[in-house]
Amino acid sequence: MSSIRFGLLGTIRLTCEDREIRLGGPRQRAVLALLLLRHGRTVSVDELAETVWDGSPPPTARTQISICVAQLRKLFREAGVDGEVIVTSHPGYRLDTEGHGLDLVDFLSLTGHAAALAGSGRSAEAADAYRRALALWRGPALDGLTGYALEQEACWLEEQRLTALDGHAELRLALGRHQELTAELAALVREHPLRERTRHSLMLAQYRSGRRADALETFRTGHQLSIDELGLEPGTALRELHNAVLCEDPAIAAPPTVPEPVAAVAPVAAAVPVAPAAPVTAEDPEGRPDTSPADLAGEAHTTTTTACRPAPPTTPSDLPPNIPSFTGRTAETEVLDALLDGRPDGEPPRVALVTGVAGIGKTALAVHWSHRAAASFPDGCLHVDLGSAPAAPGEVLGRLLRSLGAPGDRLPDDEASRISLYRRLLRGRRVLVVLDDASSFAQVAPLLPANGGCCVVVTSRESMEELVLRNGAVRVPLGVLDQADSTALLDRIVTGGRTAASPAQTARLAELCDGLPLALCIAAARLATRPHWTVRRLADRLADEHRRLDELSLGGSRVRASFELSHGCLSPRLASVYRRLSLLDVPDVPAWAVAALLDCPVETAEQYLDELTDAHLLEVSGPDATGQYRYRFQSLLRLYARERAQEDPDRPAAEAARDRALHSWLTVAEAAHRREYGGDHSVVHGPAPRPHVDRDLLDDLLARPLDWFDSERHCLVAAVTQSARLGLAALAWDLAASTVGFCEIRSNTDDWRRLCEEGLAASRAAGDRQGEGVMLGELGAALLYRGESEASVRLLEEAEGVLRAGGEVYGAALNACKLAVVVRQRGDAAAARALLDGALPALRAAGDLSAQAHALNNLAQIALDAGDPEEAVRLGREAVALARGLGATRGAAQAFHRLGRALLAAGRLPEAEEALTEAAGIVRTKHDRLGMAYVLLGLAEARLRAGRADRADEDLTAALALAEETGSTVLMGRLRLLRVELEEARAPGAALPQEA
Repeated sequence: MSSIRFGLLGTIRLTCEDREIRLGGPRQRAVLALLLLRHGRTVSVDELAETVWDGSPPPTARTQISICVAQLRKLFREAGVDGEVIVTSHPGYRLDTEGHGLDLVDFLSLTGHAAALAGSGRSAEAADAYRRALALWRGPALDGLTGYALEQEACWLEEQRLTALDGHAELRLALGRHQELTAELAALVREHPLRERTRHSLMLAQYRSGRRADALETFRTGHQLSIDELGLEPGTALRELHNAVLCEDPAIAAPPTVPEPVAAVAPVAAAVPVAPAAPVTAEDPEGRPDTSPADLAGEAHTTTTTACRPAPPTTPSDLPPNIPSFTGRTAETEVLDALLDGRPDGEPPRVALVTGVAGIGKTALAVHWSHRAAASFPDGCLHVDLGSAPAAPGEVLGRLLRSLGAPGDRLPDDEASRISLYRRLLRGRRVLVVLDDASSFAQVAPLLPANGGCCVVVTSRESMEELVLRNGAVRVPLGVLDQADSTALLDRIVTGGRTAASPAQTARLAELCDGLPLALCIAAARLATRPHWTVRRLADRLADEHRRLDELSLGGSRVRASFELSHGCLSPRLASVYRRLSLLDVPDVPAWAVAALLDCPVETAEQYLDELTDAHLLEVSGPDATGQYRYRFQSLLRLYARERAQEDPDRPAAEAARDRALHSWLTVAEAAHRREYGGDHSVVHGPAPRPHVDRDLLDDLLARPLDWFDSERHCLVAAVTQSARLGLAALAWDLAASTVGFCEIRSNTDDWRRLCEEGLAASRAAGDRQGEGVMLGELGAALLYRGESEASVRLLEEAEGVLRAGGEVYGAALNACKLAVVVRQRGDAAAARALLDGALPALRAAGDLSAQAHALNNLAQIALDAGDPEEAVRLGREAVALARGLGATRGAAQAFHRLGRALLAAGRLPEAEEALTEAAGIVRTKHDRLGMAYVLLGLAEARLRAGRADRADEDLTAALALAEETGSTVLMGRLRLLRVELEEARAPGAALPQEA
C-alpha cells in the first residue's frame, strides 16, 4: 500500500514514494489544507465553503466542495493509495492520516519532545529535537493560499515556528553556543523587533561574546521601540537582564561550551511566516517532573533574580492528596498547562476557572493538575476549600497568611490590611493558589495575588463572569467523560480484571452513569466492595430509571445530594422551569419549544435556559441549521429533575404545559410541510389543537424547511412517541403525517416507519379510525420505499378500506396514488393507471396541486414504460403546468425532472436539458442532496447523448459524490453504469449511446 507525505510547512505539497502529486487549483488546495489542519476531525461542508470562498460562498458551493473532494480522492487512488484518505463524516468530511505522514504533526511532536527533554535537563538532546523540527520548514506556511481563515491558520503556524526558534536559541545559549548565535538572532530581532524573548536571547549572546556595548544598545533600541509602538516599558525579564549587563553580574556569565551532538540548525532567522500552540508537556520516561517550554524560557529570563532573592521564610504545601483514580481530561489539562507560562511580577497572575455541575470532577482535576505542576512553583502551593466550611474572606486570608509564614499573633485585624500583607508576601514569588468550590466572585477577589509569577486555579459551579472580565480568567468547562475515559476510570478502581472480562457490560455501566465521574466512582466502589457481583448485575440494577439514583449511593445518596447543591441555588421560578423541562421526552430542545412550554416570549425562555446552563444543569449546543441553540439534560440530571417534578405542587398545570409544548411541534411541522409542498397538500390532518407560534419566528425557523427538519428530526420522533404514550392520539398521528414527507425526501426510512407505527398504535388504542387509515397508508408507503412490496400492498389495501369506510374521500385518493406506484412496480400498468385516473377527480376537488402533479408524473412513467415517450411528454407538461402554481417546491422539481426524463427518451435533448436545469435550480436551493444527484444523472445523460462528454463527466462526478454522501445504492449503481457508457463513448470511433 502506498502512503502519502503531506506538507503544510511551506507551499502545500503531496508526495508519494518520492513522487510529487500535482494538485489542482486554489479551491482544491484550500479544501485539502483545511482538512489537513483539522486532521482526524470532521470539517463541515459549510466551514469548507466559508474558507474556500472567504466568507461569501456561492449557491453552488456545496456541490463544488463535493467535486473538489471527489477529485482529491481520485488523485489519491491514482497514486496507488488503498482505502479512504478523505472520509465522509456528517456534516462534512474527515481526513484520516493514519498510515500517512504530515509535517505539521512531526513538527509539533518534535517540539513537544524537545520541551520535555529540556525540562529533564537533557539540553543537548532537546536542542537537537528543536533543530530537526525547524528543518521541516520549506518556506512560509500555507504559501500561496489566501483568505482570512487560512491566513489566520498561517499566523498560528508562524508563532509555533518562532516559539521553537526561541526555545532552540535558549538551549544553545545554555550549551555555550553564543558566538554562532549572535548573527542569527540579530536577523530575527530585525524581523520581529517587538518579540522580547528573542531580544533577551540576543542581548545574552552579545554579552557572552564580549560585546557588552552591543548588548546595551540592543536593549536601548528595544526600550525605545516599546515606548514608541506600545506605550509600555519592556518586560521585567528584559529590564533585569539589562541591569545584570550593566553590573556585569556573574550569574549571566557564559557557561562552558558543550558540543552539539549533530550539525548546526539552519539559520534561526530564516524568514518563514507561521501560531501559539498550547504549551506542550510530557512526562520523561525516567519519571522526571513535566516541564513546559515556558519554564525553559524562564531559565534564562530569571537568572539574576533567583541569584539575589532571599529564600522565603516558608514554602507552603497545602494541597490535598493526589487522586489515584484520576482519568482523562487531556484537553483540559493542556489548557491548565498554559498557566505555567508565568508573567513578570508587575503583571497580573494567570487565572483559570474550572466550572461544571456538582460531581463532574472539578476538584479532582484541580488537585491532580496542581500536583503535576507543583515543580513549576518552587515557592509553594496553597489550597483553600471555600465550600465545605464557608468563611469570611478575612478568616480565609488568615489561614493563607499563616501558611505563608506570617506569625499568627501578629496578623492585622481588618480585611484590607490582611489583603495587603498577603499580596506583599507573594510579591516576587512563584506560588500556586487553588481556590476550591467558590460560590461567587466576591468570595474569590480578595484571595487573588497581584503578581504575575503566581497562578490561580478556581473551581466553581458558577459561571463567575466577573472573574473572566476583570481578571482574564481562562474558562475550563468540564463535561462528562467520554466512553473510553469512563471505562478507564472503572478499570482503575475495580480490581481483579472484572471490567476487562466484561467489556460490553462495562461500557453499558459507564453509559448508565452518564460519564459523570462521581457516579462512576460510586459504581466502581460498589463493585470493588462486592467482589461476588458481576459488572452486569450492577448495570442491570442501574437500568431501572426509577432506582438509578438510589443505586448510585455509597453511605448516602451522594449523586442526588450533589445535584441538590446546584438545584438549591435556583430561584423558585427557575427551579419550576427546570422541573417542567424534564417532562419532555426529547433528546434536546430549542428555545421556541421552551417558550411554548412556559407560555412566554422566546426571549424570556432563552434567559431561563441561559441561567440553567450557567448553573451547569443543562448543556447547550449549536447553533443548528436554523440558527437555533439547543439545550439538553445529562441523563442523570434529567432523572433528578423528574424526581423533583413529582413534587410539583401544581401537577395539572405542569402537565398542561408539557402537552402545549408537544402540540407546538405540530404547529411548526404543519407550517414546514406547507412551505415545502406549496400548500397543505398530500396530507390529511386531524382535530389536534395547534398552539399559536409567532409568524416572524416561523419565518426564521422555516426559511429552509429541510434544514428545520434535519435539526428537529430526533425531537419530532420523540414527540410522536411521547404523545402516543400519553394517549394524545390525534396529535401523534397528525404530527407523524406532517413529518413523513421530510423523511421521504431524506430517504430516512427508519424514522418514517417508526413515526407511522407509533401513530398507528396510538390511533388504534384510541379507536381513531381516521388516524388509523392515514397511518396504515403512510406505513405502506414507507415499506414500499424500503422494497417490501408484499407488506406494502397489504397495508395500502387495508388503509383504503378504513378510509373509505370512514368517508375520507381525499385521504383514500392519496392512498390510491401510493398503491398505484407499488402496483406499477409489480408489472400491472393497467391497474396502476386505473387507480391514478380514479384518484384525480378527488384530488382536483380538494385543490391539491401537488398530489395532482404527482399522479400525472406517475402516469407519465407508465407511458414511458409502455414505450410512448410523446404521451409521457404530454403528461409531464401537464404536471409542470400544475406544479408552477406551487412555487419552488419539491413537487415542482419532481415534475420538471419527470418531464426531462420523458423528453430525453423522446430524443429532444435541448428541451430535456432545459427541463432538468429547471429542476436543478429548485433542488439546489433546498440542499436536497439525493434530489440533486438524480437531476445531475439526467443532465449527464442528456449531455452525453448530445456529444458533450466533458460536461457530462462534470455532472457525473458531482452526482457520484452526492450519492456517496446519501448512501443510495440504487443511485450509485445507475451512476456507475453511466460512467461505463461515458468511458466507452470517449473511446476512439465509438458511437454516441442512445436512450434505452
